[in-house]
Amino acid sequence: MGTVPLNQLVKEKNLEVEWKAFELRPEGMEPPKMPDGYYEQAKKNVQMMSEQYGLEMHWNDKSKHSRRALEGAKFAEKKGLAHEYHEAVFKAQFQQNKNINDVDTLVQIASEVGLNEEDFRQALKSREYEQEVLADHEEAQQIGITAVPCFVSGNRGVMGAQPYEALVKLIEGNYE
Repeated sequence: MGTVPLNQLVKEKNLEVEWKAFELRPEGMEPPKMPDGYYEQAKKNVQMMSEQYGLEMHWNDKSKHSRRALEGAKFAEKKGLAHEYHEAVFKAQFQQNKNINDVDTLVQIASEVGLNEEDFRQALKSREYEQEVLADHEEAQQIGITAVPCFVSGNRGVMGAQPYEALVKLIEGNYE
């Protein structure tokens, strides 16, 4: 889960990763009412993935939306710190129970990975990267992406957390 198998694959195969934004719960929309037991099962799924992939992961009850974090990722990408930013946001979301749509939280994360706090804050407040995030989301909808993470190589893709071996098969064109 997260980027651990992806990190290994990037290192071993010298791959370039292009991150795209995708909102599970788009800003301005409240999550739909879920059936009884849904959130309990979702929490169990996070715990199961944590154990399966050997990562510290916990259910986050603070982040309902992520557009600001995704806008911050676009800023970080332009500054050459996309990987570091993504790792820090993943940690904030799944290990520290932080609200990854909160500007102050994101500015702190940006600072920790070496981004200029003032420039980052201004980019978020001005919504400088919002249209790029919305364009990524539209592209994802057009090609049928409904879940994250989603990995795409060429014209093939796979949704959901994937083990290293599945990602190797995907990039080699052998994924079924």
